[in-house]
Order: sequence, then structure tokens, then C-alpha cells
Amino acid sequence: MVPDINLLPNLEQKKSAPALVYIILIALTAIILGCLIFVFFQAKSEITTLSASEETLTKQRDKLQTDLDEKLNANKGSLAQSVQFVENVSYPVTPLITETQSMLPKFTYLRDYEFGEESVNITVDFETMSAISAYVEKLTTSSYFSDTQVGSISNFDVEVDGEEKDDKEKAKDKFKEVPRYSVTVTLAIDSIYLAGGNTQ
Repeated sequence: MVPDINLLPNLEQKKSAPALVYIILIALTAIILGCLIFVFFQAKSEITTLSASEETLTKQRDKLQTDLDEKLNANKGSLAQSVQFVENVSYPVTPLITETQSMLPKFTYLRDYEFGEESVNITVDFETMSAISAYVEKLTTSSYFSDTQVGSISNFDVEVDGEEKDDKEKAKDKFKEVPRYSVTVTLAIDSIYLAGGNTQ
């Protein structure tokens, strides 16, 4: 009997499991690398944006600091000017207020005072032009003031009834409105008389 000797290598197919594992590992590695690259470029873009924002905010902070320093210096200047003004304007104002109020006609409103170094500006509301004339004439006779000048006269209407109405009703009620005049008067202070403490 002849023995069956096969000298050729065994050509049986190897199992495909290891190849599948390698493919899965390569795919996972590629996905991870892709994610890492995406995160890297996204972080780089955010860093660029944040750097630009930081530069803008730094410039705004520097500008605000400069504005604050300027305002602080301006306040120091205004404080010094205020102190100088108070030192220069060292006269009693109560007699002047009393004098201007005592001469007011009836139905007259003294709205505002503005004191200067040598004069005082007053704003008064009057009902009639004759009341303005009478008041200015009284002021010219006052010993507290060396000169009286009328600065401006403007008129305005005071509505007696505050209800909203149409144009026809407004025309009918026109006579219910009381005309008023706002007058600004500049009074030059007689500092010698004021300093003497004299009263009218």
C-alpha cells in the first residue's frame, strides 16, 4: 500500500475575527483623532475671539479711567471755584430775599433766585403788564439795589380746568385761561448799604 503523504502547506482559511478587531480599532482611533482636531481648532477660534474681546475691554477700561480722572480733576476745579465764589460772595442774602418778596404785588409768584458776586437775578410770574411795571418801579426805589434791569419777559397761559377737551371746547373755554408773564430782573446790589445792615 502506498502511503498518502501531502507535503503542501495547509491552506485552511484563518479566522477573520482579528482583522475585524483591527478595523474597529482603526475606525475608533480615526474618530477620536477627528474629534480632537475639531476641538483643537474650535478652542483656537475661541481663544482668538476672546483675545479680541479682551483687547476691546481693555481699551474701554482705559477710556473710562481717563474720563473718570478728567471728571475728578474737573470736580476739584469746580470745588476750588465754589470756595472762591463763596469767599468773594460774602454778603447776607436774607435781607435781599425779604426785600424782593415784600414788594411783590398780589397774585404774583417769585420763582427763582440766582446770586452773583455783585448782583442777583430773580424770576417772577405776574398776571398783568401793569403789575410788572409797578414791581420794577418799587425795586428802583429800594436802597438795597443800585440798579434794576429787566432781562426778559415771556408770556404763558395757565388753564383753570385741567380736563382734556377737543378743539371746539378749547375755543369756547379760551376765556377761562389766565395769561401770565414770566419776567427776569437783574438787580445790582448796593454792597455798602447791605453791609451796613440797614432795613427799610
